[in-house]
Amino acid sequence: MPSLHDYLMDAQRLLREQRQDIINPDTLIAFINRARREVAMRAQCVRVLTPISAPCVSASVTTAGTGYTTATVTVSAPDFPPGSGANPGGAQATALPIVQNGTIAAVNITYGGDGYFQPTAVVTGPGSGATVTIETGPINKLVANQEVYPFSGVDLTGAPGAQSVYSVISISVIYANYRYSLPVYAFSVYQAKVRQYPFQYTYVPAVASQYGQGTSGSFYVYPLPSQTYQYELDCLCLPSPLTTNQSVEIIPEPWTDGVVYMTCHLAMNSIQNFNVGKYYLDLFEKMALGYSNYARRGRAVNIYGRY
Repeated sequence: MPSLHDYLMDAQRLLREQRQDIINPDTLIAFINRARREVAMRAQCVRVLTPISAPCVSASVTTAGTGYTTATVTVSAPDFPPGSGANPGGAQATALPIVQNGTIAAVNITYGGDGYFQPTAVVTGPGSGATVTIETGPINKLVANQEVYPFSGVDLTGAPGAQSVYSVISISVIYANYRYSLPVYAFSVYQAKVRQYPFQYTYVPAVASQYGQGTSGSFYVYPLPSQTYQYELDCLCLPSPLTTNQSVEIIPEPWTDGVVYMTCHLAMNSIQNFNVGKYYLDLFEKMALGYSNYARRGRAVNIYGRY
């Protein structure tokens, strides 16, 4: 994937600005990141599916117990294998307890495993009474009695290079080992016909609605969740700014090709050279339309004609 340096060099070549006589590199870098946002939104190519499970990342001792000389901590098996990545079937986590003065002083996660939603742990050994709580990596969850979920609260840790959600395509809830997508209604319909009881009615959420636009938007779910449920968000995101050559570029190829044309358009506009700016904008428009057509070929849902 292109680095910040690659984008900068390409833009300077197109502008014939290798000597940096007119536009300084800091200005071009600002335009590069503005161009990347435009590409991401125009092509809708930064699409993220949030995870429903994660590795175990930490353990805390809730009760230290007594009488321990040695101990073993056994983490439960993965309860939600991800179905993708390096461990599609999940991976067993392991932990090592630290015994001091007959009690469990701490527990270290030696291998986080994969595919966990609500892991548990059991302490065994000569001793009794110790209990341990296991924490996982970020998982987006519907919280009991909470109706509103801001886009800004969606954890995108699992998608390096994604900065924020600006549009939601679908919301799916995991309930009793079943994944189902919520019908999403216009907020005016949701307000008038769905959201009738403010807080008395809690159950598994069955409908949703979006309120607000862009990164300040949010989604509502109803009925209010009766407990914690995993949810899977299919969403469009803005890319994080490139600040160094080590910054992660999340915009996929071939759309990275268009970044330099939009950068040049912005650069020419900044020095009031609108004719040349329009030339680069036309190149960008052709690229954005053409690449989207090339990458998104139509296909038959079922070549046998049945669903």
